[in-house]
Amino acid sequence: MTNKNLAGHIDSFEGGILRGWAANLDDENPLEIVACDEAGQLLGTGVANEFREDLIVNNINKGAHGFSLVLNNELLRKESAIVIKDKATDKKVATSAFKVSNTLSRAAVALESLVGNKLSFIIRNKQVTQGVFTLAFRVANEIIGHYECDSSKDTSFGYIYVPAKFLDNAKHTVVAFIYGEPGFCGKLEIQGDPVLTPWEYLNHSRRIPHYISKPPSADARYESLTLQLHDKERKVDIESLSTAHNVLVEGYEGRKNFPNLTLPSFENPKVSIIVPAYNKFSLTYHCIASILLAFNKTPYEVILADDCSTDETSRAEEIITNLKVSRNTENLRFLKSCNKATEIASGDYIVFLNNDTEVKSLWLDELVSQHEADSSVGMTGSKLLNLDGTLQEAGGIVWSNGEPWNAGRNANPYDCSWNYVRQVDYVTGAALCISRNVWEKVGRFSEEYAPCYYEDTDLSFKVREAGYKVLYVPHSEVIHFEGQSHGTDVSKGLKQYQKVNEATFRRAWFNSYKHGTKPSLSNLHLEKDRNIEQRVLVIDYATPMEGVDAGSHAALKEIEMMIALGFKVTFVPQNLAIMGLHTKKLQNMGVEVLYVPFYYSLDDVLDRRLEEMDAVYITRYEVAKNYIERIKAENKPVLFNNADLHFLREMRAALLKNDQEAMDEALLTRDEELAVCEAVDAILTYNTTEQAVISSHLAKTCNMHTTPWVVDPKPSGKGFSDRSGIAFLGGYGHKPNVEAVEFMVEQVMPKLKAVRPDITFTVYGSKMPKEFKQFACDNVDIVGFAESLDKVYNEHRIFIAPLLSGAGIKGKVLDALAYATPTVLTDVAAEGTGLTNGINTLIANTAEEWVKAVIKLYDDEALWKRFSENSELLARENFSYHNGVKRMRTIFESVGVFTSVRMDEL
Repeated sequence: MTNKNLAGHIDSFEGGILRGWAANLDDENPLEIVACDEAGQLLGTGVANEFREDLIVNNINKGAHGFSLVLNNELLRKESAIVIKDKATDKKVATSAFKVSNTLSRAAVALESLVGNKLSFIIRNKQVTQGVFTLAFRVANEIIGHYECDSSKDTSFGYIYVPAKFLDNAKHTVVAFIYGEPGFCGKLEIQGDPVLTPWEYLNHSRRIPHYISKPPSADARYESLTLQLHDKERKVDIESLSTAHNVLVEGYEGRKNFPNLTLPSFENPKVSIIVPAYNKFSLTYHCIASILLAFNKTPYEVILADDCSTDETSRAEEIITNLKVSRNTENLRFLKSCNKATEIASGDYIVFLNNDTEVKSLWLDELVSQHEADSSVGMTGSKLLNLDGTLQEAGGIVWSNGEPWNAGRNANPYDCSWNYVRQVDYVTGAALCISRNVWEKVGRFSEEYAPCYYEDTDLSFKVREAGYKVLYVPHSEVIHFEGQSHGTDVSKGLKQYQKVNEATFRRAWFNSYKHGTKPSLSNLHLEKDRNIEQRVLVIDYATPMEGVDAGSHAALKEIEMMIALGFKVTFVPQNLAIMGLHTKKLQNMGVEVLYVPFYYSLDDVLDRRLEEMDAVYITRYEVAKNYIERIKAENKPVLFNNADLHFLREMRAALLKNDQEAMDEALLTRDEELAVCEAVDAILTYNTTEQAVISSHLAKTCNMHTTPWVVDPKPSGKGFSDRSGIAFLGGYGHKPNVEAVEFMVEQVMPKLKAVRPDITFTVYGSKMPKEFKQFACDNVDIVGFAESLDKVYNEHRIFIAPLLSGAGIKGKVLDALAYATPTVLTDVAAEGTGLTNGINTLIANTAEEWVKAVIKLYDDEALWKRFSENSELLARENFSYHNGVKRMRTIFESVGVFTSVRMDEL
């Protein structure tokens, strides 16, 4: 039916839900509808099929025409009414009598974690009017709970109980909003378990189907098995892994049977894992089984520090093959027993691991990798998890009164706040790694803390006093069965020394902590970061992906340079998406990465975090244009990295194709991009050509800088005679790279083949168009994604960049410099690189010039060697890391952000 008798009404928009009704009065079938703003921006879709009794009363068919649409009002560019249309005909059904915008809620709600059926949250009220207001929580369009809030409190904590229907092991998004407000103020994705009985009471059912996978640790055990079975470098002992897995599934409670475990044997272990124990062998056995099952590449040995046990611990080496044992002849207690055990350790690193723990895959690799990457790291500690999967500890803080504090306790372990490497006051001895040299240098555990407690905190302070860093490493995850070793009662047993040694610690280190902050949970998000100079918020359109494109390389290096200057970097991608290993790469560098559902928009980020920042570094004008006004309103300096001059690139492409429509689009881009340049405090470009273009348009003095680009030294490749062919590398989601290949294949290679059929052109790169396959022929080889840049640059005689349009600096050309591979380039490709025709490259623009240049460089060994040497020199002089950091410091100083870090310290 094309002609419809449409009718409807929009009743309300609250918490992201649009309610109303829509019907075809001549047809009882439900309408498919779309919601948009007055400009036509799509906000949501759905079906008007909900039953409403008031519609029957008013003779609207049989009443099944109500709707509750979940809309994304963040897409609204300005205040607008909402329009409902019939999806089939695009005809308007109704327009709201009210207008809505994407303005922020008056409160920010951080939904923390779901434990059992209890959903905890924190409310931060900044703009709420006086009095009490009501928070509501929904899943889709169903309200699941309410919470009354008092606006007189700056921060408050609360919880609701999630209905059982949503505890179904499926993922659901919980949205928080304030009644009467259109938008939402918090989100969290949950995956609730319908089995709420604590697992210590279900030990009898751990091997029963439907229950075996229920414990929070089950996914980690599956992960360990998968990684072990797919390890091609080592010979996996399937039977031993199976035994270890069964041991963990069955649990330690009430264990009487101890099947043989066989630890791997390494001739030169890098790490010595020391597990202190006094009786309670079932715990120790469980711990060592988890070490065996967990996948790690680091060679290790396990040393059991047995302090005169009388149970199976006394013959542990008969049960666990390849276990080393440090057995005391008299009871030394925890601290002295650990010190003694290190005397038989073979590793370069010593790891102390409580026997009441279960480790996860890569727990060891992550700890060691931080030491290997930075010689100033003295000690690292793991993220500790509770049995229910919640966070137990994410590094420690010592307040100004000497009180230690476990950061992150009972929080969501996936929260951005607890998932980046950072310096801390101390790491706990339940799972810590220290280099053997530092261990001996600082005098091991101090014996004044014997028999136990505070020895780890004291050790951390000694390590820092010796000039080394103490790091919390979040991707090293360890489940800690807290209180199983020494209990929880501080009035008896070894636990009583916790209070005794607290006084010892406070006396010893008073001058180190007295100038700190007083105990305050409201300051925790700031105090958890130690030894930082300034705080910088970095915003980009997406998370940089190492090895995927030149822009990602640049972004990672720029962040690395900021960190070298002592800055705490908080990174937020515009899409707020977790990108797996690429997000982890940043976090392991020490970058706090913000993502959903802990932050639900860039506006939310700015509302909650902008105040603490000393500067904001934004890449790309499309991102910057939307947030500059908000940032400048808080008087925060903005450093704008244009990545490349978009309108210059677009103009060059339009001129190349003589496309007037494309030129008109480029002119619109120019206006927006230059408006951003006028508004910011510093402009960063990758070449002086772009600086000249910007200056000519703005006609005023700008704080303009050349963005430092760093190229890492590369291994030397084959000699002249052992190489063959020419090569190009590009990401083909970027049009200039597509144009370059088309130009080379269609215009240059036929001419080159006529005179030199022996010279083959090899094309590498990601996101390659299917059409490229038709280019393959005798002298053109279409390869695709390059697994290694070494092959691209070290095996081909010449690297070429036949770019006809584009802007910015070309990372692929700078990589050629680092590899000392001679190049032939267009003028566009050479911009910003420092390469000069006849000195260290050959420049060609027309097809004829390309043929002559390629043949000349391909055949002249002396010229090739001279270009190779000059390229390597240029890379070392102009694109070194040290010079890059110096320039980055100058850039930040130009907007008033200073650092005390000296260049000779780097």
